[in-house]
Amino acid sequence: MQHVFVYGTLLFPEILEGLTGRTFSVQKAELFNFKRLRVAEGDYPAIIVAEGESVSGMLVLNVDARSMELLRFYEGEDYDCRKLEVKLKKQSVFAHVFTWNNDPGLLTESDWNLKNFEQHFLQDYIRYVVPETVAEFTKLFS
Repeated sequence: MQHVFVYGTLLFPEILEGLTGRTFSVQKAELFNFKRLRVAEGDYPAIIVAEGESVSGMLVLNVDARSMELLRFYEGEDYDCRKLEVKLKKQSVFAHVFTWNNDPGLLTESDWNLKNFEQHFLQDYIRYVVPETVAEFTKLFS
């Protein structure tokens, strides 16, 4: 089992659980020396290295191998899955983190807005993106 640090759409239990079919324990966490930006042509964020910055998110605990593969598939080729140190309230742990590996010019200068996503895009993700992702993954890998 492995831990995953999430900072964007996977912060919503409806998306995480919809993709994996599982409920996970989570804890607030912070990733240092990165910053979160909105992908310019998307409604989701990416993180890039940024000395002195930090990204708040959640640590998803004890993710099984199949769920991890589904999350990798969901994140797609624009993200690398790296093992990085994240800070919890009283300790640091290593976790898998999806970091942007594409052209930084495809990112906006502003942070991704969680509330805006929730108001304008969450329902579409629940209705369309999550089931289509699971169906495609299942078709390709089952």
